[in-house]
Parts: sequence; structure tokens; C-alpha cells
Amino acid sequence: MPLEDSGSTKADWPFSRVALGALLVIVAAAAIYPIWAVKYPPLLDYPNHIASSYVLAHLHDTSLPFHAWYGADWGLYPYLTLDAVLQVMQWAVPIELAGRIYMSLAAIGLPLAMWFFLRQANRGQGAMALWALVGAHNIFFLLAFMNYYVSLSFCFLGLGLWLKWVEQPRALRWFLAMLAFTTVYFSHLVCFGFTGLAVTAYCVFSRRSVRQVLFTWAMFVPGAFCYFYSARVVEKQASVIVFLEFSEKLDNLRGIMHEYSTRLDFITLAGLGIYFVAAWYRNPEFKLNWRWIGVGAVLFAAYWATPWAYGDGSDLDVRVLPILFGIILAFARVGRRGWWLAPIALILFIARVGNITENFRAAQPELEGLAGSFPVTPMNARVLPIIQADPESEPLRHPFAHFWAYGVIRRHWFSPYLFTFAGVMPLQVKQPSYTLDGFWDLDYKETPDWKAIQEDYDYVWCYNAPQYHEGLDRIGQVAYASGKLRMYRLNALGEADPSGVR
Repeated sequence: MPLEDSGSTKADWPFSRVALGALLVIVAAAAIYPIWAVKYPPLLDYPNHIASSYVLAHLHDTSLPFHAWYGADWGLYPYLTLDAVLQVMQWAVPIELAGRIYMSLAAIGLPLAMWFFLRQANRGQGAMALWALVGAHNIFFLLAFMNYYVSLSFCFLGLGLWLKWVEQPRALRWFLAMLAFTTVYFSHLVCFGFTGLAVTAYCVFSRRSVRQVLFTWAMFVPGAFCYFYSARVVEKQASVIVFLEFSEKLDNLRGIMHEYSTRLDFITLAGLGIYFVAAWYRNPEFKLNWRWIGVGAVLFAAYWATPWAYGDGSDLDVRVLPILFGIILAFARVGRRGWWLAPIALILFIARVGNITENFRAAQPELEGLAGSFPVTPMNARVLPIIQADPESEPLRHPFAHFWAYGVIRRHWFSPYLFTFAGVMPLQVKQPSYTLDGFWDLDYKETPDWKAIQEDYDYVWCYNAPQYHEGLDRIGQVAYASGKLRMYRLNALGEADPSGVR
């Protein structure tokens, strides 16, 4: 059964193959440029992800200490894609290079997957697909929520393959769509759920037959089976649900186009609006695609209905916004006028890449200073990070939060704060050690047990937490300082410190 409003089958691109190839090379280079332009990509979770994968890859290396501190519990969990790919890549390249390559592939893969989806959902509208470049460096890229970020690529790949199957049902097409949706599950559970919601909504608005609906849902059965057999993440979470106030929800809608500059975010959204208005005005080729408008409405409603946090997971509602952005690009066909308006998308893409690169470079002096703490310790040191963020500062401004994890890679530190969530990720910590509750929120209100810290660790990596300097001065000495960082070498229990405290 052909798709309604399938549109022209003319080529999406009014260029020669040489010109098209040159354009693709240029935009791909621009998409990955920020990742390679600096020594330390200042992406929130990035150091922790690559350090966790590094430890996983070296658990059986008896020359390293990781086997004494950590273990692996592999299962059919969501969020395995990152670790599985990085395990393979480390056979060929060092982990820090592997991490950059992975992020680069993801930054290119997302707009390519969105383009593939739009070729099926909004045929003949190659100019509209250029807006996928604008959405490539979304908030999940900047926060280095690497599992969710890559899941978006598989989401749009799966949607495109599914649409091809809907148009011409074939066993191979069904299998490929099922495989893509299963990979979404192994990349991120929340994206898996939103993807299922999107295809179900499309089935309703396009009045698919019961048979097609059942075959569509069957594509999600392998992922659902893996979840109920092995993961059961929700059951393992504390049943704490957090809903934001209306004003906060409204403000978080910025997440659809959120990066470092609020002004540029609003300019980008205004540019998208101007694009649609200019494409509609007195354009006989302009036509709305009501089916995808209906899907967009369902996803928008899901944003408002989804809690901000459940258990250990946060930003749950915002995660639907990049998917909604891709669906918005299928709302209308603009015809040949789209190419006259294409410079709007390209200019905004370049502006956003430039802004991101500028912010990446601005973060380097501080990060270089923090990196000076690594060679201060001997190999195999036990290090406790204590990291306080400034009140009201945005998480994407916290590249220091997991920066200590480079010490795990370069000096084989033990830290209790690698990503070791049971039933979610394979790496598990088996070394019992004292921790502070404030780490994951970067906000400390507790009084530490200094004796327990002294007993379980060799060093404390203390960033922007002056309220603890007095206590740390009693159990150790500053071995390194840079900006807001103080690196303390702790006295062994029973060893006298300069003040005479034991």
C-alpha cells in the first residue's frame, strides 16, 4: 500500500554527484570539527564513559589493578551499544582516540539517519533534510549522554526502514526494521519507548490495518523480551517520580535546540519558523503532511506527560524533543522553493558549530590545569572525587564533573564513581568504599566521615568545595592545586600530619 502524499519521486538533490559529494564531505567535516579541534572535548559525561569502557576492556589484564576493584556483569541490558563498540575499537586504537571516533560517527550518523527517514516520510524534499544538520549537536551531544545520543540515529534509521516496509512489505525489510529497533533498545531504553510510541501513532493516523499494526509491534518484541528477561530497570529504581512545574516545562522546551548560547538557540528556532512561513507563502507546491503532524502532536503531548525524573533517571521528558524535531521536518513538503531557502539551515548549522567550537576552546585552559593533577599521583592510586557545581549553573557548563576519569585511563586510579549501574551497564564496582551522596548532583550538604575517607582512599580530588578544605587539611596535604581544584594526598591512618592530628 503506497504512503499517502508520497510526493514527487524526482531526485532530492538538484546537484551533480560531484557537487553532492563535496557538500557531504564539507558538512561532515564541520559536524565533527569541534570534537577534534581541542585536546579535551568538554562534554559532561564523556570522560566517565570512556574510562568505564577502558576498565571493562582491561579487567582480565593481571598487570593492571582493575580486576581487584571492578567486575563485569554482562546481560541483555539497554545501554550496551557504547560499551560493546568501544570494546572492539580498543583492539585497534587507544581508548581516548576510540572515544573521539565514536562521537564523530554519532555526530555524522544522526543527520544521515534523519535524512534517510525524511526520504521515506517526505519524499523529494532533500532541502528540508539539511535542517537535520542543525539538530546534530543537540543537548545530548553536549552532555555526552552517549548512549542516548547514538540511540537517536538508530531511531530514525528504524523509522525509515519501517516506512519502506509499510510501503512494500517484504520479509527482509521487516527484519531490517526489527534489527534497527532492537538496536535502539540496546542503546537506550527511553528512546526505545518513544520510538514505539511514534510508530504506533503513525499507524493510528494513517489507519493501518490490524495486521500491519501487529507486525509493527512484533518488531519491538525482541527488545521487550531482552528487557523483561535481563534488565527490568524500572523495578530496580527507587520509586521517586519528579514532575516539573509548568514554567520549568515551558523553559525546558528549549532542549529541542539547546546549546551554549541562549540567543543562538532562539535565533535557530526563529529561523526554522521563518523557513516554514517563507516556504508556505504563495507556494502552490507547499502541502502539509497531516499524518506526521499527528505523530508530532502525540510526541509533544508525551513531553508534557512524562516526568522529569524517575528513580535514578533524569531529563526523561526532554529526551523526546530531538525525536520531535526530526518529525517536525516531515510536517510539510515545500517543493523547489526549499532549495532557495536552504541557506538558512546551512548558515545556522555553521553558526552553531562555530559557537560550540569557541566554547570548547574557552574551556581548555581550565581543563589543562585539571589534567596536571594526574601525574602527581603514583600509579594505581585510590582517588575520591568531591566536586561542587556553582548554584544555578547549567550541566553543559560542568566539563569538570567527570574530568577526573582521565586519571583512571592514564594512571589506573580507582574511583567509586565510574558508571556502574546494576541492570543497566555491565561494569560493576566490587571494592567496598566510602562515598558521599552529593556527587551525582554536584551538591554536597553532608558532613563527611573523614576517618572512612582516610581509610579507603589515597587522594581526594576536590573541586570547588571549600567547605571541606579544613577537614581535608586535617587528614592530608595539598599535593596539587589549579584554579578551583585542590588535590589532597591523604595521610595513612596512624600517620601524623603536619598539624599533629592522627
